[in-house]
Amino acid sequence: MTVIEEWTGRHAHALRTALRLTNEAFAEQLGISPRTLTKWRERPELVPSPFLQEALDTYLKKAPPDAHLRFAANLGLDQGRGPIDKTVLTQLNTALGDLTRVLARLQAEDPERSPSP
Repeated sequence: MTVIEEWTGRHAHALRTALRLTNEAFAEQLGISPRTLTKWRERPELVPSPFLQEALDTYLKKAPPDAHLRFAANLGLDQGRGPIDKTVLTQLNTALGDLTRVLARLQAEDPERSPSP
């Protein structure tokens, strides 16, 4: 399990995305405003208060195994690999967003294309 000695905005953002939570949902769980999370994402070097450090430790400990893997990958700590190239990650996120929009458009045009449950 990944251990964080001192949480930063970068770590908090990586945890939020690993847990697949929105800014609003994660902020609510931490008892902070969504704007604080946005500030952490914009300034990843910011260090949360000791109280929030403990809360983030708790959420990481309680996270399911797949979220731990995503968290380590988000930080570029996945075993056997070097750090994730941010340019490639940005391109992949953009492509995923584009594919999601195309799929939604196709499903709206032809409801029979919707994936079956």
